[in-house]
Amino acid sequence: MSLTTAQRIARDRTRLLGFPRPGRRAIVVGGGTMAARRAAALTRASTPVTVFAPALCDDVFDLLAERLVTWENRWPVEADLADAWLVHAATGDGDLDARICQWASAVRQGGLSA
Repeated sequence: MSLTTAQRIARDRTRLLGFPRPGRRAIVVGGGTMAARRAAALTRASTPVTVFAPALCDDVFDLLAERLVTWENRWPVEADLADAWLVHAATGDGDLDARICQWASAVRQGGLSA
C-alpha cells in the first residue's frame, strides 16, 4: 500500500484536538519540517489549509504540488487569522511564534488588537 504525501509526512504523529468549522480554514505559519507535519495532518480533516511562509521545505512543497494546501509567500498579518478555526505557529522564531499566538488569541476573544 502506497502512502499519500500527507500520510508520509504526518506519519500518525499528529492528532487533531478540535473539529473544523464550516467556512473556516486552518492556518500553519512556517515552511519547515514541523510545519509540514502539522499541515499534512490537518489536510486529513477535510478543511482548507493555508501555509504562510516566505520559503518552503520539500515536504510542504509536495503538499502544495498535490493541491492539499494553499500557500501565501509571506508571513501573516493579524487580519489573516480572522477566518481560521485553528492556527499553528511553527516558524522556528520564538518571537514571531509568540506574536502569532497573541494574534490568534485576540481573534478568538472577539477582536483584532490595535
